[in-house]
Amino acid sequence: MTPAGSVQDLPAPDSDELSALLRRNDLRVVYRVLYESRGEPLTMNQIRQRVIALTGTNNSQTDRRVRDLRDVFDIRTDQRGRDHFYLLKGRRAEPRDRRGGLSAAGRARVFQDYGGRCAWCGRTPKEDGVKIVVDHIVPLDLGGPDREENCQLLCEEDNHAKQARFAEHKDRAEAISKAINHEDVHLRIGELLKALKGTEVPIDLINLVAREENRGDPTRRLRELRILGWTVKVRKEREGKRTLSYYTLEHAEPWPDEGPGPVIRRAENERRRSRKRRAG
Repeated sequence: MTPAGSVQDLPAPDSDELSALLRRNDLRVVYRVLYESRGEPLTMNQIRQRVIALTGTNNSQTDRRVRDLRDVFDIRTDQRGRDHFYLLKGRRAEPRDRRGGLSAAGRARVFQDYGGRCAWCGRTPKEDGVKIVVDHIVPLDLGGPDREENCQLLCEEDNHAKQARFAEHKDRAEAISKAINHEDVHLRIGELLKALKGTEVPIDLINLVAREENRGDPTRRLRELRILGWTVKVRKEREGKRTLSYYTLEHAEPWPDEGPGPVIRRAENERRRSRKRRAG
């Protein structure tokens, strides 16, 4: 028996087999481009241009269609310098189910857990007249599950703002998806820097992947990576009244077997004890 997640032979683009697997034409078009470029993988921009040539229309969601195809097919990413190339390797023995299906009862529990308030601004429909929606903390398109633990309440305004923030970084979707699902915030930030090593990563993207919102301090997490032996260069730039920070990974150490959190907490506790001893 072929194990889940392994690959099988690829169906031809015009085959009935592919039509049964992919019922949407836009997915079949992107599949054709990947299928025909197996000998010479393309960047996302090149895939997008091929799709335009085939359809005559500019579909800005080509990157999302590639992610959708990954539920059925094994698509590898090869980074060469700053470019990512996409290679169709085979078909998954078992389609990947990212969504799981949030029930009505589950949605009700999310409302109850958040007290009907927006997780970002704290406003409610009754007190502030806003509309509240159930939002996926890690978007489904980036591999987030459709389960209660991945849901929060946002007002429509903040929900649209969040969508816009992700849209600003759609060219880095591959790196974001590799980082954003980790449980530990240090892992999320560190894996993002590793995926984009050699390039400057803006602080707003780090904040987005850190997923701490107002409850944490991603810049502190970046400093804490030094405890693990990491070297991260920072560059600051003035833009109007704002000072923007950009971070570049110069050196990374392997993650501790127990995870970064416990190691960093022990180091911080020892530093506090040392400070007390010196003060005493």
